[in-house]
Amino acid sequence: MKKVNVGIDLGTTYSAVATFSKELGRVEVYKNSFFKECTPSVVWIENGKVRIGEEAKSEQKAGNENTKAFYKNMMGNEYFSAWIDGKEYSAEDLSCLFLKELKKEIEETNGVKIDGAVITVPAYFVEAQRLATIRAGEKAGLRVMKIINEPTAAIIAYGLTEGKDKNVLVYDLGGGTFDVTVAHVKGTEIDVLSTMGNHQLGGKDWDQALIDEVKNEFLSEHGVDIENYPSVRNELQVSCEEAKKRLSTVSSTVISIQCEGYTGKYEITRETFEEKTETLLYQTSMLISSCFEDIAETTGKSFGWKDIDEVVLVGGSTRMPQVGKMILREYGKPPVTKDVNVDTIVACGAAMQAELCENGKLEYVIGRKKPLSGSNRSSNEMMTLTIKNSDIKDITSHSLGMLALDANEKDYINSIIIRKSSKINKEFSKEYTFAGDKLEVYVLQGESRDPYETDIIGKYVITGMTKGQKNIIVVNFLYNTNGVVEVNASIKNGKRLTAVRENVTEDMSALIARLEREREETKQASRRVEIMLVIDTSGSMTCGGRMPVAKESAKGFIDQFSKSSNVFISVVAFADYSEYACKWSQNPAQLHRAIDKIESVSVGGATSARPIEDRYKQYSKDTVKIMVILTDGFWDHQEAEIASAAKAKKDDVIIYAIGIGEADEDFLNKVSSGLGKKVELGDLTKTFKEVAISIATEVADGKLK
Repeated sequence: MKKVNVGIDLGTTYSAVATFSKELGRVEVYKNSFFKECTPSVVWIENGKVRIGEEAKSEQKAGNENTKAFYKNMMGNEYFSAWIDGKEYSAEDLSCLFLKELKKEIEETNGVKIDGAVITVPAYFVEAQRLATIRAGEKAGLRVMKIINEPTAAIIAYGLTEGKDKNVLVYDLGGGTFDVTVAHVKGTEIDVLSTMGNHQLGGKDWDQALIDEVKNEFLSEHGVDIENYPSVRNELQVSCEEAKKRLSTVSSTVISIQCEGYTGKYEITRETFEEKTETLLYQTSMLISSCFEDIAETTGKSFGWKDIDEVVLVGGSTRMPQVGKMILREYGKPPVTKDVNVDTIVACGAAMQAELCENGKLEYVIGRKKPLSGSNRSSNEMMTLTIKNSDIKDITSHSLGMLALDANEKDYINSIIIRKSSKINKEFSKEYTFAGDKLEVYVLQGESRDPYETDIIGKYVITGMTKGQKNIIVVNFLYNTNGVVEVNASIKNGKRLTAVRENVTEDMSALIARLEREREETKQASRRVEIMLVIDTSGSMTCGGRMPVAKESAKGFIDQFSKSSNVFISVVAFADYSEYACKWSQNPAQLHRAIDKIESVSVGGATSARPIEDRYKQYSKDTVKIMVILTDGFWDHQEAEIASAAKAKKDDVIIYAIGIGEADEDFLNKVSSGLGKKVELGDLTKTFKEVAISIATEVADGKLK
């Protein structure tokens, strides 16, 4: 049995399989078991047995609820599921089953063994849809050689068969998706200039217009809503699809439907059909305009219909006369129809791409007219084009960015790294100055600066850096030939880092909320904390051994912060005046020495100083400001210090006031931030430790601002 590589046009409504024959120098389209080139993309599952194509389509038309069509544009959508034959299936599952049966049918009918396959997708498919397509193909037993955009495949099959220099516009309207692509073809080279699309717009929407018309007429006439009868709804869907096709060749048709013993027959004219679907056609026209604007923006030159040499229609839905009329109206010339099979051209291009993937080049034999010298006649001449894989230069269909803070570090944005319409397989880099050992990069796909209008592709966790060492990390982003994102990273000096992709289970709202919370926690945790330890050294501190206990308690307090990288402590002594014994130190030994040097009456014998007024303005800017006061008696200027404490607290200074001996507890409560406390001398060490733990906990939790 001959082993072959194929191109598969995995369509919404119909699929086709083709191969490139090196012996003949051209593409051959394989026929299915019904000897047709196109197979309906319908799956029928009953009693565990899977059938596809014509059989499944017939069952769908008969209203069988164990059939499913139009699942392609739901690829990669985790919220989509279909319940068939008592089991739940995702769009990826259905595509896998369809491809598996299609592979088997083509092999048996044509006597070949399919090895590798290039599978086509709409140009506007996002990464999740592309990855789902790859997985479906692999689970179906195919060696997926590449995923290729449908319009690009069409241009390969059409544009490279003449060897001319031209701008080609591909208008691809399938059963469930729409793409428009403009490419420059020069000899054997294809340079895709721009692509736009809507993967939720296709022929099914034109069908839906007919379904809605018939459904409403039936409801009005008989009072029965067909939507409540799934089997009848399935039957109506097929009937309207067939009516749409008939209206491409006749001016009117009749759609019949039976439900609940009632029969409805409704005549639909082509004129009515076109009126009801003109907004759908207008959407495709707007996407063409966007395509032209994109090219103009990229090249810096105006671009429009005048710059298009040929328009090629792709997809069965382009057979609707309104499509050709719209092209003629806008372009001034009809689209190309000669030698273009709208149903199989995409599969043909994919087959050529499969040969290019396998061998890097192919020899394509074409025939063209050659003028006879000395006459007006011409003769057919056979010529061979050598096409190389490198001749095909495709582009990205979507911008790629990362979740980042804006320049003001206030709001999260989509910071675009690779702009839409950039060449695929081209690496784009972003540099980070980073001192941690793990960098998390959230990758987004979409055009908007607003992250809520993008798709989260995934999270890349980059590791391999030396902890605590600041490095310039280069993160590289690219779209590979499948349109799938790849990320790698290195330190700027060349050391390769590990980049592991992880799925993101949160939606954008939850993700940003968590990141903002973590950022605030990190900010608070790393914010400079300044603690002013204010110790009473008046004469009364000599009584009852108070000073030695105070010193040891203060040292114990300081030791609680010995491992805190962001805590700075000043020691202030006060009696009839105040002075620094040590200012903003992180060195426990230095702070201990400062405590040891403090002696009672070293700064006077009375408590007439105003340490709160003197010191509360001497904190650094943008710090957590904490004042811990230890006193043992009545102050001379208590009312003034209460007023100063009020001003200090307005300036975000948090005041802890601890009293021993004859301290005035009412005064302690008034100057403190609700943290005044009078204790026995024997409890002083324990109290200082409790205060230290409270400060450390509040700072870590971000409660101290």
